[in-house]
Amino acid sequence: MSSRPLTPTTHRIEVEKPKDFTFRPTQFTFLQLRTDEGMDARPMSLATSPTRPHLEYAVRLSGSAYKRAFADLRPGDEVRVFGPIGDFVLHETRPAVLVAGGVGITPFKGMAEYAADKGLPIPIRLAYSNRTEDEIVYRQELDALEARNDRFRVMYTLTRATDNAWRGRTGRIDRDFLKETARGLEDPIYYVTGTPGMVVGTLRLLRSAGVPEAEIEYEAFRGYG
Repeated sequence: MSSRPLTPTTHRIEVEKPKDFTFRPTQFTFLQLRTDEGMDARPMSLATSPTRPHLEYAVRLSGSAYKRAFADLRPGDEVRVFGPIGDFVLHETRPAVLVAGGVGITPFKGMAEYAADKGLPIPIRLAYSNRTEDEIVYRQELDALEARNDRFRVMYTLTRATDNAWRGRTGRIDRDFLKETARGLEDPIYYVTGTPGMVVGTLRLLRSAGVPEAEIEYEAFRGYG
């Protein structure tokens, strides 16, 4: 078990992978913790590739008993993992456009790790929106994966950039941004994660751009306090 902050409002843990546990890049599990209010299990996307020796999870912090327990985990603490579950997984032979908001990045980090570790021949583009630069979750890891895999490209945008230090894109993910992200890709699959509002808005943009429903995969993070 290891535990550390990712940004001022997000936290991640790594836990030992159970023996014979396998999953696809990247499904989710239920993660059970002991909280002040008793045992509690919540659905959590796996934030790491099945090629890695551990399991990783990340959350946006809050005052809930579950989130407090998550942030307070220390080496030697026990958690229980149930799964894997879900069909939100990377297609290994099709170009991919990943669209994420905030902590919704977690499954995409695992997909990007998997593509790099496996040497997948597919191009992968990531359009990633956050409020401010210090809230970009897994930025160091994503940049390292981009440097390692010349088929993987990250495109950031900030919705609340407050100073002139940020030289990248600003504003919400819009139709032009999605068009730029997918430029040059032949028959890509679009994967969308984030809050329900962000996911619904992105789905509308993709549909208005003529992307067929069959070419869109999505997963909404509703949160739980």
